[in-house]
Amino acid sequence: MDDLLEGLEALKIRSDFCEDDSTWMSCIDLIQKSFAPQRIIGAERPCEEKDFREYRLVVERNLRNVRSMLQYISNSCKEKHLQLANATGMARTFGMNLFLLIGEHNEKNIWNTAECVSISKELLANFCDLYVYQNISQFLSENNNLHNLLLMLRPKLLKNTWKTYPSAIACYKWILQEAQKPILFNYMEEVMATTLFMLDDYFPDNILIGLECIYQIIQHSYMKKEMVDIGYDRVIYKVLIPLTHQKEVRYIIPLYTCLASLLATTEHWDKSNVFEWTTRDTVLSNLLSDMELEQNIELRHAYMLSLPQLITNVGCAKWCERLIRILAEYCEHHTDLRTLKATLETAKKTLLYFPYRAAAHCDPLYVAFLKLHSDLTETPVFDPAIMQNLEDCICMLYHVSPNVGYIVFNDDRMRLVLSSNLPSICQSDIKYFE
Repeated sequence: MDDLLEGLEALKIRSDFCEDDSTWMSCIDLIQKSFAPQRIIGAERPCEEKDFREYRLVVERNLRNVRSMLQYISNSCKEKHLQLANATGMARTFGMNLFLLIGEHNEKNIWNTAECVSISKELLANFCDLYVYQNISQFLSENNNLHNLLLMLRPKLLKNTWKTYPSAIACYKWILQEAQKPILFNYMEEVMATTLFMLDDYFPDNILIGLECIYQIIQHSYMKKEMVDIGYDRVIYKVLIPLTHQKEVRYIIPLYTCLASLLATTEHWDKSNVFEWTTRDTVLSNLLSDMELEQNIELRHAYMLSLPQLITNVGCAKWCERLIRILAEYCEHHTDLRTLKATLETAKKTLLYFPYRAAAHCDPLYVAFLKLHSDLTETPVFDPAIMQNLEDCICMLYHVSPNVGYIVFNDDRMRLVLSSNLPSICQSDIKYFE
């Protein structure tokens, strides 16, 4: 490192600083020696800190050396009034390698430390200053940089290598998250393969990363006709749908978020009759079946949070009876206030989207809502939004089924139960009927 800094110091007085390939090669070599090593053994199990024990002993020192080297280069460029905005050759290669190293340490992981993440942020700021980019997204959008970065990462992200380079996966995920929409759609072949490898894995951690990556890809492809014409939507769906049968809480919400976004694009270009059986119906069928049978609190909460984004299509009215049965059951057997709150928010959306279908099945909802109102009145909850949502649901149900509502709210027993807690809007409507 000392020899490299001496060489850089000597270059300060030379006018051909950017053209000196030998010194750039030394700088690139220092960066490449700082990359996290390949995980040679243990690919059949999740990564652990022990896999990078030796690397963790030297990684902070290596990154500090890279920081010192970058500061020398930046100072030299400033003194000579040089800019690397359109750098070519070794200067450009140096920048690409530096960017990948920053990506490996953009967040805390088992191969680095919190200090590494802090140094990485400094390196990123110096990188943008040296190469004259306002932010990462601008860098990825210009000069074919994204394509070149993906090419450099590719050897580490092949089918037989990606599990041995978790640091490259972290860098890959970071690049996808930082890329400005919709640039990823231009590189679908480059970005899809690695993500599909992760989604087809059996480690939940890898699947979760895969879901984060595929979500970015779907967002970059949102409403793109080529997405459907080429068949990328079908490829993604084929990989995602088996995951709906698994019971891993951590990726239920991101999984259904991906499916909902994917379906929006597919249905926009597919003119099939929504009242017939569609792909959305398959997704809803799987989700509602899991919701009906599930007793685990965390899973119930994740399922209920995932449901609203899927009932946005008029064709979903065919599921209204089953959906109302689930909502009523979740209200009646509430053991978790988070799930109850999500249930009532979903109920409001159902009453808003499908008022006529809800009116046809209003009896179980009235029973569930009024019983819940009584329970919460006796045992108040600390979240006022729950009671407010419940009263909103009762009023909305009353408006979509006024004939039944009139009978219910004029029942003497109901008046005794609700008394002054009866929502004011319902009270005024009842007085009108009287």
